[in-house]
Amino acid sequence: MGNFDNANVTGEIEFAIRYCFKTHSLEICIKACKNLAYGEEKKKKCNPYVKTYLLPDRSSQGKRKTGVQRNTVDPTFQETLKYQVAPAQLVTRQLQVSVWHLGTLARRVFLGEVIIPLAAWDFEDSTTQSFYWHPLRAKAEKYEDSAPQSNGELAVRAKLVLPSGPRKLQEAQGTDELSLNGQLCLVVLGAKNLPVRPDGTLNSFVKGCLTLPDQQKLRLKSPVLKKQACPQWKHSFVFSGVTPAQLRQSSLELTVWDQALLGMNDRLLGGARLGSKGDTAGGGDACSQSKLQWQKVLSSPNLWTDMTLVLH
Repeated sequence: MGNFDNANVTGEIEFAIRYCFKTHSLEICIKACKNLAYGEEKKKKCNPYVKTYLLPDRSSQGKRKTGVQRNTVDPTFQETLKYQVAPAQLVTRQLQVSVWHLGTLARRVFLGEVIIPLAAWDFEDSTTQSFYWHPLRAKAEKYEDSAPQSNGELAVRAKLVLPSGPRKLQEAQGTDELSLNGQLCLVVLGAKNLPVRPDGTLNSFVKGCLTLPDQQKLRLKSPVLKKQACPQWKHSFVFSGVTPAQLRQSSLELTVWDQALLGMNDRLLGGARLGSKGDTAGGGDACSQSKLQWQKVLSSPNLWTDMTLVLH
C-alpha cells in the first residue's frame, strides 16, 4: 500500500531513547545516518528523512517524522521525536524507526528500519539513554500492511437467557426449546493493549451488531469512556426476542472505537466476530476459536461464559 518503493538496504542510524516517568514522555533523539542506499540509484540521489511508530499503532496520529535532508547519504538530523505514553503501555509497544527517501511527486523509497521491543528496554539505566549506531534492516514481514495485526484484547461475558426448560441445548432437540424467544446478554467488561493516541489515552466505546439469518441487524452501543488507555466499561448489551435456532446461524460483531473530535470520523481500533461466520480477520485459528466460543454460549442457556477476544 502507498506510493513507495524499496531500495537495497545499507547503512546505519544513530539515535537514543529516553523516557521521563514524571511527564510520561518518550523521546526518540534522532542524530544521524551513514552509508545509506541511494533512493534513486541511477541519479545517485538521496533525500532522507526518519519516521517512527509505536507498534502496533500505525495510525496517522501515531506517526512522527523528522525533516528531509537533501542530497546526502550521510544525513545529520539532531531532532527529537516525542510521544506521550503511560508506563503501563510502554511494555506493550515496539519502537519502529525507519528511514525513507523523498523523491519527486511525493514518491517515497524505503531505505531501512530498526525495531526495538520496549518491554525489554531498561529506561532507568542511564547507559540505555546514550546514542548508539543501529544497522538498518529490510522491512520486517510481520509489520507489512497486508499482515493481520492484533489491536488489543476485549474481555466480555455472554449468556443466552431462556424462560425455562432444559439447561443444555442438546436436551432440547425435538422440543419447542429451539423456538423459544430469549435474550442474548453480553457484558462488555474492558479492553487492554489498544492502539492509543499519542498522549497515551483514548475516548473509547464499543459497538455491538448481531446479524440474524435473515440479515436483520440489531445494533447497540456502549457509553464513551474518556481519557483511558485500558477502558473498563462493564456495560450490558441485551438483544431481545431471539431464539436459539436463530442464534445458531447468526454472528455477533464487536468493534472498539476512539471517539473523534466534532466533525471528524471516529477511529476504529479493532474488532472481533463471534458466531457462524467466525472471526475471519484473525485467520483460521481465530475463526475456529470464535465458533467454539459461540457454541459454548448457546449450549449452556442461563449460564455465563467468560471470553477474551483478540481484536483485529
